[in-house]
Amino acid sequence: MSNYSFRKAEKKDIVSILKIYNSNTSFLKNHLGSAKVDERFIENELTEMEKMNFLSSVIVSNDTEQVIGVIDYKADDTVYLSLIMLDAELQRQGIGKKLYNQFEKEMKTIGKDKIRIDVVNDYNNNVIPFWEKQGFISQETIVLEWGNKKSPAIVMTKKLGEQSN
Repeated sequence: MSNYSFRKAEKKDIVSILKIYNSNTSFLKNHLGSAKVDERFIENELTEMEKMNFLSSVIVSNDTEQVIGVIDYKADDTVYLSLIMLDAELQRQGIGKKLYNQFEKEMKTIGKDKIRIDVVNDYNNNVIPFWEKQGFISQETIVLEWGNKKSPAIVMTKKLGEQSN
């Protein structure tokens, strides 16, 4: 049994999601142009993601029953992983890799064979090397718009079943 589970985000999770977002100030500054968000922002994100057929989920530690992260994705022919974010206190401990691997296994279980991610790459602490280690390959450069900020990003894909490092 895994130490973590994913479940659909609910209204009761907004405070936990807010804490996770606000613990990642560098991410927020580089993706949104702001160091902090509020509950209204989180509520709006959940609503907008649902309108675009994305599933906004929370990542729960099965040991503590605490919400430790968020994951947004759309399971079309190619799974579009829009966001996977851990509380900043839990980063750099191998948890992100475990969570991604669990997510990938769940996508294989439902018959998916490819995952796409868009990685913003205009700041020093980008995560491209992390995704390359998971087996993702760069495809093209695009511009993402989130809030009022436009950022260059790299579309990366992985065919499921391929080994990661």
